[in-house]
Amino acid sequence: MLRNFGRVGAATAACVALMATSSLAAGSSGADAVKDRIAHMKGLGAAAKALGDQFRSGNPDSAIVRGEAAKIATAAQSMRAWFPRGSGPEAGVKTRALPAIWTDATGFAAAQQAFVASAGKLNAAASTGDMAATGAAMKDVGAGCKGCHDKYRKPES
Repeated sequence: MLRNFGRVGAATAACVALMATSSLAAGSSGADAVKDRIAHMKGLGAAAKALGDQFRSGNPDSAIVRGEAAKIATAAQSMRAWFPRGSGPEAGVKTRALPAIWTDATGFAAAQQAFVASAGKLNAAASTGDMAATGAAMKDVGAGCKGCHDKYRKPES
């Protein structure tokens, strides 16, 4: 069953990425892309918070941990499409995305790939039910978030 979930998750991520990329190209505004990106990031943050809450409880529920880790891995795979050209500060809406996302596309892609890799490791660890390995993998995911946010996102004002 988990093998099938991985295939479904990958297919879903590919569809989301394609839709997000096509959406802006088909006439959606950069402002719409920013709003979508914010919603995606909030979902990603909610999954990370749910994982943290499980581990802080002292008795994490492996089913919840598996589900939230899978959400993070799927989001990581689709994240590349959340930053189309035209969805930065020039979109005319509030965004914390820095222009470096587009001017340093190679660096941004490398940071995203590192996040994808750490999210995949988190998902793999969670799927085994090994909570110690999952907890360690969560730290790597957090470092991946920080690595990107430090360089490509404005601090909260």
